[in-house]
Amino acid sequence: MKITLNHSKLAKSLQYASRAVSTKPNIPVLSNVLLDVSNTDIKLSATNLDMGINMWIPGKVEEEGSTTVSAKYIADFVVASSSDKVDIESKDSTLLVKTSKSKANFSTIPSNEFPPLPATPEEPLFTISSSELIISMDKVLFACSTDFSAGKIQQTGVLFELGENDEEISFIGLDGFRLSKRSAKITNLKKDLATGQIIVPARYMAEVVKILQDYSDVDTVNVYITENKSQIIFKFDDVEISLRLIEGPYPDYKRIMPDSFSYTFEVKRSDLEEGIKIVNTFARSNLSSKTLFDFDIESNAIKLRSSVAEVGENETVIEVTSVDGSGDLNSAYNLRYLQDLVNHIKGETLKFETKGPLSASIFKDKADSKYIHILMPLRRDV
Repeated sequence: MKITLNHSKLAKSLQYASRAVSTKPNIPVLSNVLLDVSNTDIKLSATNLDMGINMWIPGKVEEEGSTTVSAKYIADFVVASSSDKVDIESKDSTLLVKTSKSKANFSTIPSNEFPPLPATPEEPLFTISSSELIISMDKVLFACSTDFSAGKIQQTGVLFELGENDEEISFIGLDGFRLSKRSAKITNLKKDLATGQIIVPARYMAEVVKILQDYSDVDTVNVYITENKSQIIFKFDDVEISLRLIEGPYPDYKRIMPDSFSYTFEVKRSDLEEGIKIVNTFARSNLSSKTLFDFDIESNAIKLRSSVAEVGENETVIEVTSVDGSGDLNSAYNLRYLQDLVNHIKGETLKFETKGPLSASIFKDKADSKYIHILMPLRRDV
């Protein structure tokens, strides 16, 4: 194989491909990137068996062929080099990579030892706006669990829920203490291709979003399900990313969705953010970052309080509006979870709804009617 490529395009593609490489693989070839040169371009492929990526780069081809080389070392070399173009040539079991000022030789592993990535079906399951996918994942992924123990693995994924509406999909993330849900518009839904529950690993979905964010000129993403229903594929521009799905069942999140409310109010996101920063000086030293959350209806305010034994306590008062309810509400929350929520809200106003001090509470972004966040309160001793 022999090909000349644009340097910046190759450098960026190798960095992307490295996201799917195993750091400590049981099979040596899984630490490599596959280079497959055809008559017009080179395809870069990498996989850790749970995430795979294919990328195509056009180039000046002199000789076709394929091989695999260490993803880390070739990426580090190309990224560190400064050049307009890169020449790549394979000879026997060595890959020669040259720029205008530098060159390197890499040992290779034959391409036939590289595991095949799933084939992309002819028709996508659906198409979604790239911006809608990015926004939805930003508001959902942070709520997914990081506990990979048996029985909880499903909570480490984000649920793609196709409902009765052919033009909408819901994304759900939860960890047993909080839940985020956002709906987004889709097009070209092929119901005959739909599977049961689609649970996508959150940690790899985050990598998809990071790559997609760099493709600012991409308007839509095609989403595919493999024939055996075991993997999902995201395709945009010259990129294909495949993720192995998590087997269900996903928790029945609808059971905790409140159907009525006894208390509601609205609060400015900036005011709540400032209050969280103040009480965090004490709350971060507490188990579960417990913070007392007192809603005083008469004064139209909430009071956040936290204390540390033998150190002291602090509190802050936050004004609220559009108040409704009967009697005061004395509750408590994990302050870190409140901080996570505020960090992912883009609108200036949040709406709070709950039945009572120990009931699931709903937070809504007034600027995004498609999004809700549910947070379970903590039991308080005072």
